[in-house]
Amino acid sequence: MKLKLMCAAMSLMLLCTACGASSNSSSEAEATPSPSPENVMSSDTFKEASQYDYANYTDSQGIDENGMFAGVRALDYVTLPEDYKTMAATKADIAPTDEQLQWALDSLVGQYAPAANGDTVNVDYVGSVDGVEFVGGNTNGMGSNIVLGSGTFIPGFEEGIVGHKVGDHFDITVTFPDDYRDSTDGAGNPIKMAGAEAVFAITVNHISYGWELTDAWVKENLKDSEYDVSTVEQLKNYVSSTLQDSLKEGFVVESVVKNSTFGETVPESVLDYMVCRYLSSINQYAELENVSLEQFVQERGFASIDELLAYNEQTIVHAAQTQLVFQALAEDAGLTLDTAAAAEYEEYVESYGQPYVNQFALNRQVIKLLTDGLKVSES
Repeated sequence: MKLKLMCAAMSLMLLCTACGASSNSSSEAEATPSPSPENVMSSDTFKEASQYDYANYTDSQGIDENGMFAGVRALDYVTLPEDYKTMAATKADIAPTDEQLQWALDSLVGQYAPAANGDTVNVDYVGSVDGVEFVGGNTNGMGSNIVLGSGTFIPGFEEGIVGHKVGDHFDITVTFPDDYRDSTDGAGNPIKMAGAEAVFAITVNHISYGWELTDAWVKENLKDSEYDVSTVEQLKNYVSSTLQDSLKEGFVVESVVKNSTFGETVPESVLDYMVCRYLSSINQYAELENVSLEQFVQERGFASIDELLAYNEQTIVHAAQTQLVFQALAEDAGLTLDTAAAAEYEEYVESYGQPYVNQFALNRQVIKLLTDGLKVSES
């Protein structure tokens, strides 16, 4: 179920990467690159940043119990392609690459095999000294690759990761060398690092194994699991099939969005939702550095939050249009929320709220409608 949910979520990346899967997303640092004069402009698409209540944003705000934006008829803003129920693709369109297959295989194995010396582990971390986070000690959700046992990091850091699995969250306490350079907190106040004890909050994202996967390992660890596989070949076939299903979902979503026609405007409530989602996620990084959002974006080369929004106008509007397409498809096809299907995601209600979970479940129904009608040919 874990891999299936992971691959299902991949099909929504068109929406999620633009403004974050949720307020808990850790990829929004990518949306704040240093701007150059030619790619920063003013925008009349958005209100002034001060008018967006991003600090109080919730994932479920503005979404009704049916999983749709309250008071919005998406078909008033979107013209769908006529053939969305009978789209065509070739096998090459939905074939996973070797790199994608290996990543998915590692992700599955990583749920069962602890990291060991020789493995390459991708982790996120946040470091602090005496409870104060220091500059340079935070991956900001971008991940860092570490070869365990290489001695690249300070003593105790790599050793503290050994034995953990993908998805683990834990702390590592280390002591910086006596000649380690000093740092500062987010406000520029000095922090003495030499000889200091530091705590790193760690999240294991992915493990690339330095050992060969064998039939014996697969049988011992996965035969009685939800995957019910006994050989490496069976495991690879399972991963390939699941990943191909995900790529098929991604293909139909991208195709429908690409071939839809949008009106000149986006409903204000939907656009406000996406802006608040985006600013809320960026603000989390500002809070980690103990600075205001304004200071955070200025440190990354933007004159103001408004300039940041202008820089990201295309991706934010695209995210709003993409979700409008999902809702328009549900409206046009007469789909209503399958409450039993929504119940499968009950564990996420506490974090995201029931309306958001209902919207996700309804999106899944839309994707099934699209994939069920997809015709795949050899070429």
